[in-house]
Amino acid sequence: MKPLLFYDIEVFKEDSLVVFKDIDKKVIRIFHNTFDGLLDLVKEHVLVGYNNYFYDDKVLTSMINNHSPYQIKQLNDKLIRGEQVKYIHPMIDSLDCFQQIDVGKPGLKKIEGNMGKMILESSVDFTIDRKLTDEELKEVIEYCCYDVDTTIDVFKMREYNYFNVKDTLVKMLPEKLQDRAMKWNTTTISANILLDKPLPKWSDVRLGNYDPDGEYDMLKLVPQDVVDMWTGKNKKKKTTINEFDCSIEFGFGGLHGVNVNKKKFENVKLLDVASMYPHIILNLDALGHATGKYKDILNQRIEVKHTDKQLSDALKLILNSVYGNLKNQYSMLNNPNAALSVCIYGQVALYELCKRLSPFVTLVNINTDGVAFTTSNDAYKDIWKEWEKDFNLTLEEDNFDIWIQNNVNNYIAVQNGDIKTKGGDVSRYHGDQLFKNNSIRIIDICLVEHLVNGQDILTTIQENLDKPHLFQFILQAGGTYKGTFDASGKQYNKINRVFASRKESVLLQKRRQDDGLVRFADTPDNMLVWNDECDKLENFNRMIDINFYYALAKQRIERWE
Repeated sequence: MKPLLFYDIEVFKEDSLVVFKDIDKKVIRIFHNTFDGLLDLVKEHVLVGYNNYFYDDKVLTSMINNHSPYQIKQLNDKLIRGEQVKYIHPMIDSLDCFQQIDVGKPGLKKIEGNMGKMILESSVDFTIDRKLTDEELKEVIEYCCYDVDTTIDVFKMREYNYFNVKDTLVKMLPEKLQDRAMKWNTTTISANILLDKPLPKWSDVRLGNYDPDGEYDMLKLVPQDVVDMWTGKNKKKKTTINEFDCSIEFGFGGLHGVNVNKKKFENVKLLDVASMYPHIILNLDALGHATGKYKDILNQRIEVKHTDKQLSDALKLILNSVYGNLKNQYSMLNNPNAALSVCIYGQVALYELCKRLSPFVTLVNINTDGVAFTTSNDAYKDIWKEWEKDFNLTLEEDNFDIWIQNNVNNYIAVQNGDIKTKGGDVSRYHGDQLFKNNSIRIIDICLVEHLVNGQDILTTIQENLDKPHLFQFILQAGGTYKGTFDASGKQYNKINRVFASRKESVLLQKRRQDDGLVRFADTPDNMLVWNDECDKLENFNRMIDINFYYALAKQRIERWE
């Protein structure tokens, strides 16, 4: 493989530049308006950027072709307007750190903020109507270099779990597809590993055995309201029933349910369906002639799971992407009725497990492919084995000392002292979520420590005052807003880091197109705006309003109690 070269581009009316660095963040070359030697550099490397498949690779093509700053600016504006530009120079071999990073599609500035780094935005207006001064050019180059550094950081975070796994997938394709496939996303690659042409689409759901009237036996196991929803006889998107002391929701995803009487349980057992969707896909022969290949991949993954992690992860990705591809109109695997069949099969099977368990256990949580419960006897074991035979699925048991939940998707489970968390209230307890929302992690930590260990909120806050980034809000006004402003009308960065301040200070808000101001959720009235490195904050414990964080944590905890 050719060596990696990381890059970023900045474009103005009369100035275009591109910065290249190696993986150690050393500047290799900077081109400004003159692009002699650019093609020679590009063809010797694999380029790595951030959102470069949409933007930078196309602008770089214009630079390689020695277009003028005016032509490059025209292309830049066309791309920013969202117009299609397909041509990319054939010598550009690239990876994009933005590809499939997260459904929230964070920009580099958001990631820099989440990391506690300086959120560096150029003060030079990209719409400037003249040539840049030397000082402006220097600032833009520094800004561009900083973004390349962050791109390198992101690549290193994603290298193993994404890029190496993707490379393994590409090598499973026919050789004639491999060069093109390097730019595909992993779901497209997975579909092409399984198929070479689209699958025939089912005309209706298929659920195994049916009676002389054509009614599927499986549909007789759930309430008629649920069947009517699935068959389109009513227009509901979800149907909720109250049964087994649980509120249970059927829909067009997974089955969800939660105990309505209690929120904290001890000695909880969890029966999880092993690889539920892949096995249902096999049971229903949902991939037609490709089902056999899919089964071979499933068996291969079991064989290498503990001996070749990279291959195992790649095979797992193929297995888990198929259900989503069945619903994806752009995929060769697209088969909406097969997807609905898999969905119905899974919900009916899990509901039937709950129904059989309910006389002998207290159901705690029902979530797509698992049922959590408490029990004082072993009757569940016979039910377990009988259910496996009936649905041709396999259950695996896990045990937890404590299980605390706010709702079906927000829970804390403790196993031999290890804490497992799920859901928006607690998901950042263990670490930063650099590609998602990473604001006020201290609240997640306070909540878990209080509910699991009984620790006072104030104690948790005081123990973490040496970690300022745990207290930060990362504020971003969406594209439908004019930007972020304070009460005096001063405009701030697109992305800003703020803390709750002891002193009277600014309140940043989002400005609508009609100039109305909208509060950011859960934010304080007095904000310390700090877009420099978090580590440079001095006397942090004296600057922030501890009472604000205490009150917010207390409010969150009360929702769980």
